[in-house]
Amino acid sequence: MARRRLGRAHIDRATAYMDNRIRGFDGLRAIAVLMVFLQHRVLSAGDETGHLGVWIFFALSGFLITGILSAQRRTIETGASDFFTELKRFLFRRTLRIFPIYYLLLVIMAVLMMLGHVSPQLKSGLPFHFAYLTNIWIGEVLRYWPGPWSHLWSLSIEEQFYLFFAPLLLLVPARWHLRVCYAVFVAGMVSLLWMRVTGTPEIVIYTHPLTNFWMLALGGIGGAWLRMEGSRLRAMLARPWSFVLLLLGVMALCATEPDWANTTISAAVYTLLCALYGIGIAALVCAVACSGSAALVGVLETPWLASLGRISYGFYLYHNFVPDPARLNRVKALFHGAGEPVWLRVGGIAISFGVSLLLAKLSWRFIEAPILRRKTEWTQRVVNTTQRRAEFYKG
Repeated sequence: MARRRLGRAHIDRATAYMDNRIRGFDGLRAIAVLMVFLQHRVLSAGDETGHLGVWIFFALSGFLITGILSAQRRTIETGASDFFTELKRFLFRRTLRIFPIYYLLLVIMAVLMMLGHVSPQLKSGLPFHFAYLTNIWIGEVLRYWPGPWSHLWSLSIEEQFYLFFAPLLLLVPARWHLRVCYAVFVAGMVSLLWMRVTGTPEIVIYTHPLTNFWMLALGGIGGAWLRMEGSRLRAMLARPWSFVLLLLGVMALCATEPDWANTTISAAVYTLLCALYGIGIAALVCAVACSGSAALVGVLETPWLASLGRISYGFYLYHNFVPDPARLNRVKALFHGAGEPVWLRVGGIAISFGVSLLLAKLSWRFIEAPILRRKTEWTQRVVNTTQRRAEFYKG
C-alpha cells in the first residue's frame, strides 16, 4: 500500500511537471515567433534572424520535453507505471497539443487546392506535410524553399524528435538521460562536420534531422544541469549580467551567420561556430528559466508579450499562409511596375501581422484552449484504459 501511494505521488509529480509553467518562457516564445515573422515579411532572404527564432523554439522544447520524460521515467522506476503507459501518456498529450490545428490547416489548404483557390503547383508536398516530413520534402526532394509551406519544416523536426526521443528516454534509466543528450549532441556535430566536408547542399544541412536534433538535446542538457543539486550553472546564470552577455554573444553570431555559413571557411570552423551558437542559445533559455532578475522576468511577462507567447504555436503555423497585401500582383500593378511606396509596404506588413494574430487568437479561444483544459482528464482516461487492459492480460 505504501509503495502504491509512493507511485501515485510520482505520477502526480510527473503530471504537474508536464503542466508546469516557467515564468519568462512565454515571452521568449513571443520574441522567437516575432523573429520568424520579421524574417518572412521584412528582412532580406540572406538574413538569419528567423533561424535564431527557430533554434530558440528548439532549445525551449528540448529543455521542457527532457524534463517531462525524465519525470515520467522516474515514475516507471518506482514501479507505479510502465513503459507503454508512459509513452502513451506522453504521445497523447503531445497529440492533443499540436495535431488539431495542424491537421485542420492542412485539410483546409488541401480543399482550397482542389477547388482551385490555392495553386496546385506544390500539391506533391501534401503527403509529406501530413506525415510530418516537410523537412525531408524540402531538403531531399525540392532542394528549394516552397514559399508559404517553408516554415512547416521545423514542426516536422520537432515531431520527429518526439518520436525518437520519447521511447529512448523512457526505456533507459533516468540517471543516463544526460548522457543520452550528450550523445545526440555529439552525433549532431559529427553529422554537421561530415556534411560540410562532403559538400552537402546547404538546404539539406539546414533541414536534416541530425543537424537539428542536437539543438533540442542542448536544451535538455541545460535543463538537466539546472535541476542538479547545488548546480553551479544555476548560480551563474541567475545573475543578470549573465543574460546580458549571452544575449550579446548570440546576437553577434546571428548577425554574422550569413557570412560564416555561406563562405568557404573550413568545415571544422563552421561546426565549431554552430556549436558555440547553439550553446549560447541553450544557455540563454536556461538563464531565463533560473533568472534572479525581476526586471528581466518582468519584461518577458509583459501582458502583450506573454499573451503572444501563449498563442505562438498558432501564430507560427498560420502566419506564412497569410498574404502580404502589398505583395499581391493586383496591388503591384496599380503602380505600373514602379516600387510600392513605403506606406503601402508598412501597411501590408501590419495587415498580415494583424490577420495572423487574429487567426491565432481565434484558434486559441475556440480550439486549443478548450482542448488543453480537458487534456489531463482525457489523457488519464486513455492511460487508465491501457492499464486496465494490461492488468486484464496479466490476470
